[in-house]
Amino acid sequence: MTKTAVIDEYFQRSELKNRRFRFGGREATSPKIVWPLLLLLSLNIGSTGIQESSDTRIIIWRISFAALMCAGVYFTVLGWIINRVAGQLGSLRTFSIGFLYATTELLRAVLIQVFAEGLGLTTNPQWDFRVVAALTSGLVIFALVSTVVNDSASYRNAYKDLYTRRVQLQLIVETSTENLIRARDQLVGITREQLEKALRSVLTETEKTSPEYLKIIQNLYVVAEETVRPLSHQLFENPLNLSPDTSTSKPPRISLMTVIRRSSLVAPFRPGLYFSMAALLSFPSLIVNFDLSYTGLWLLSLGLIFGSVELARRYLSPHLASMNLITRFLLISVVYAAPALFFAQVALEQTTNQTGFTLETIFYGLVLGAVLGWLMASSAGMRSARLEMLDEIKQINEELAWQNARIQSELWFDQKSLALTLHNDVQATLLAAALKLKAALDRGEKTANNSLPEIRELISRSINFGEYHSRNRTLKAVVERINSNWAGLITMDVSVSPETLRVIENDFVGLGVLEDVLSEFQNNSLKHGAATKITAQLTMPNTGILNVVLRNNGTPLSSENTSGLGSAFITSVALDYLLESVPGGVQLNLQIPLDGK
Repeated sequence: MTKTAVIDEYFQRSELKNRRFRFGGREATSPKIVWPLLLLLSLNIGSTGIQESSDTRIIIWRISFAALMCAGVYFTVLGWIINRVAGQLGSLRTFSIGFLYATTELLRAVLIQVFAEGLGLTTNPQWDFRVVAALTSGLVIFALVSTVVNDSASYRNAYKDLYTRRVQLQLIVETSTENLIRARDQLVGITREQLEKALRSVLTETEKTSPEYLKIIQNLYVVAEETVRPLSHQLFENPLNLSPDTSTSKPPRISLMTVIRRSSLVAPFRPGLYFSMAALLSFPSLIVNFDLSYTGLWLLSLGLIFGSVELARRYLSPHLASMNLITRFLLISVVYAAPALFFAQVALEQTTNQTGFTLETIFYGLVLGAVLGWLMASSAGMRSARLEMLDEIKQINEELAWQNARIQSELWFDQKSLALTLHNDVQATLLAAALKLKAALDRGEKTANNSLPEIRELISRSINFGEYHSRNRTLKAVVERINSNWAGLITMDVSVSPETLRVIENDFVGLGVLEDVLSEFQNNSLKHGAATKITAQLTMPNTGILNVVLRNNGTPLSSENTSGLGSAFITSVALDYLLESVPGGVQLNLQIPLDGK
């Protein structure tokens, strides 16, 4: 399949910035535009100027169909070329699409006259009027339909995006606990597997009849220093990223009834636009066949169109919401179609000398008026719905960011807990086993042999380690611990309101993440910036989001120390963050999710 030169993503990004180019969007050359419109325009055989009789009516319909097919093929071929030559929104594509629309209807109108003359029918081409009228109607009607079709494509894309994000958010909320448990089990399983592999030879040695006690002691030291310690550091330095579940479900199709329901309530009556389109479509007949009587009828027709739709906008719009959908649809159709019927008859009488209403004129006037009216109404409805969808997408994106950061915070907290368990419990247990065996060996091999069951128990306990949690349950305890670690070198002062403090301390995970953020910044401020003082300001401008502003009095950032002041886990758990130099030091602004009540 040949890749189209009209890029969907480009038009999605450009649509809001290029309102005047909307009718030249990626759907501008779609078959959904050309064939229905050519069929609608071909219904008006009364405007062809061909003398009708009972014998020629079928021939005229065949001629119209042949002209329709030729114009459709022309539109398709030239549209394909435009997509290759002018694939991006801009003046070139806009003018090219306008030329395509105008000349397609011109070609259809000219071919009808040419085919009729070739078959010997009596014609009244009025070329000056027919050329101008064809160019105008082709440009105006095709442009309106193209605008609606492109609005519809943007509406469907926004709906698809909204549906996808809703499903994604629902999946994250529903599976977050399960995914966290699975991730933690996987993390613990891998760690235990590595420990078991490293300690397997040690356990085997303890089960021998004549074990080498010094080898056991040495291997316990080696595992503690060369396996457990690196594992602990690796967990601290490399936070895992939990990939969210993705859904394969497809968004449901947007039904026509949904579009009609929306369009019939947002801006169903648009008198100014309807008036402008009627004036543009009929202006050629006024210029080519100008006389005072027709000018009066033309102005009266335009006034009727504007007045009827304006009255409906003022007096019917407030009551539409209380009507059922079918009643609304029929009422709006009548408001647009009734004045269009009178207007079409006035124009045809002037340009074709046709007198009285014919079946074709009645049908064409009613259909054209209703179609144009609903096109204008649906465009307004879809654009309004799309704007609401974009607002909802923004809200869902914020909620997704919060949920993802929260999950990463909990995963980081589990990872940190495991790292501390390895560092504080497992490593200490292995060292204790080595020291106990050494002490027993100093008292003799028999004592050492009697201590082997206890050594095996300690090794098994190391492999099947438990869980370590920080004992700091209050922010005050956190800050005191951090300051005591660096007493005499650097101090931290924290500013927080009682309300914010209550939320922080009610969120165990959030407090743990905040503890690591404060500790990381204090450590790096002293190490990389030679700072002696840090201030921390904690606020909650929005529910569920803790805003943290950390500032030190150290040296500003430079190419040498920028990397050292960042932390992988901050990138993982923060909704947003910014590290920058400020007068007198360095400042870190970040936001982390809180779930405390």
